[in-house]
Amino acid sequence: MRIRNLDTFYWIATLQSFRAAADKLNLTQPAVSARIQMLEQDLGAPVFIRQNRNAELTPDGRRLLTFAQKQLALEQDILSAFSGQTGIKQTIRLGASETIVASWLPDYLSCLGQTRPGLSFDLMVDSTDSMRNALVARELDLAFLMGPVAEVSVTNRDLCAFGMVFAAAPEVATRHAHWSLADIAAETVLTFAADTKPSRQIRELLAKHSTTLPAMTTSSSLGALVRLASSGFGICAVPEKVIGPELDSGSLELLKTDAVLPPIAFTASYVSGSPASRLMEDLTKEAVAFLHENPLSTQAGHSDE
Repeated sequence: MRIRNLDTFYWIATLQSFRAAADKLNLTQPAVSARIQMLEQDLGAPVFIRQNRNAELTPDGRRLLTFAQKQLALEQDILSAFSGQTGIKQTIRLGASETIVASWLPDYLSCLGQTRPGLSFDLMVDSTDSMRNALVARELDLAFLMGPVAEVSVTNRDLCAFGMVFAAAPEVATRHAHWSLADIAAETVLTFAADTKPSRQIRELLAKHSTTLPAMTTSSSLGALVRLASSGFGICAVPEKVIGPELDSGSLELLKTDAVLPPIAFTASYVSGSPASRLMEDLTKEAVAFLHENPLSTQAGHSDE
């Protein structure tokens, strides 16, 4: 029995689709079907119910899936154990929030380059919703996002939290010696995309101190928000760590205010029970350890919670 046929079977069963498995494995559907036919010939039993539109497992297919998961997990463990010696490269499909990318992720990946030279990364920088969907669809192996992801199949580990601040260009920041929430609510506030938890919290907070709906400009691009704020277009409500260079250069100033924004928390999230889940757990633990050793103005989480 060829391992590649077992691998193909696993992805069809996991994604519940021959087409999705073909896309995942960069194969044509006829090639995927041919591998399953060879597997069934080796086993002497069908593993999928052919009449159904979805890839539904037969009783023998369900039995085989348990063995396939163990076999592929063992293969992953072998590659991980010899990652420093083998020439084989493992590509990790990693999703990360722009906040993470703009703060500690480059240093963490650089560190991994020294300790795990056999790993390479296919990086996706996107919104939490997009990464959550990609994770559930098995299009990502690991995601650093504003979690947790409320899916039974996904494991979430506390990763870090960032303090949020109000900041603006000097000509805006100096309009008030001390900013009340009513003062801030009277300005255009720039922050995360409208469907995110931080954006909803800020909108609710400002609405309590305004007679009209708060004027908010939202975006999934922190870079765009920071550039808008630096140009004098409103007040940004973002993680302080992200605007460190702008604060140092003077293009942005923290508002003098007693208003306190809740920190934004991130999790490391990955699919439980996948062949790579143990490696994802190890990478998560290493990320938490890295943050404890290099706080970078974050509050590190605990991977054992």
